Amino acid sequence: MTAGGRLRVLVAGARGGIGGACLELLEREGHQVVGVDRDPGPPGAGGAPARDPGPPEAGVRAVDGVDITVPGGAERAVGLAEARLGGLDGIVHAVGMSGRSLGDGPVTGCTDAAWAEVLRVNLESAFRLMRAGLPALERAGGGSFVTIGSVLGQSADHDFMTAAYATSKGGLANLTRTAAMELAGKGVRVNLVAAGLVETPMASRALADERIAGRLAELQPLAARAVTAAEVAAAVAWLLSPASGQTTGASLPVDGGWLLR
Repeated sequence: MTAGGRLRVLVAGARGGIGGACLELLEREGHQVVGVDRDPGPPGAGGAPARDPGPPEAGVRAVDGVDITVPGGAERAVGLAEARLGGLDGIVHAVGMSGRSLGDGPVTGCTDAAWAEVLRVNLESAFRLMRAGLPALERAGGGSFVTIGSVLGQSADHDFMTAAYATSKGGLANLTRTAAMELAGKGVRVNLVAAGLVETPMASRALADERIAGRLAELQPLAARAVTAAEVAAAVAWLLSPASGQTTGASLPVDGGWLLR
């Protein structure tokens, strides 16, 4: 943490809906942030355009084209962020994909391609980023690692039968707990936000489905609507902050009541 109390944070998946919202919120709060993403194209909902690295006081430095899902990518992202910020106090893993287009679906119909790719992107990339990033937080004297999970990692629903996606998110929750236990004595916290149905480009198919839209009052009864990316980002920001200093290994629902069913 800087002398002014600003956090130094790496956001992976910074051009996605949730990752972009995290990038924006952390910047508004005055923290120093580096965002990486394998997609050099336009930002997702809540995303931010790439900026010149600038001096350490500049706020966001988005570093496009760093793919943490491939060998060496996570190490590169962590190295870039540490070099630009002088250390890391927080890391956000907001990398994720839906495997619908590859054939993700019920167990009996899920394709090999969907299974392999969804687990590679959603779960393996988190493992790679933890393996590279947790020692960086330890080097800084402690910090917080936050992953973006899903209610589908803890529950099942007949309208959301995606074997690969649900398995990847369930695995992510267990990986989070394992890492939290490992690092608890070193001042490093590891937590997960269990997101409900969030209004992002990835969820556009589901939200356009009249049947699912008609079930929102049942699925997420708190407000009978989709969760916003900004609401997920607010939970991430809290888990990164000293205010959550005694929270580790948790799966924090931001789901409008989904998991109460």
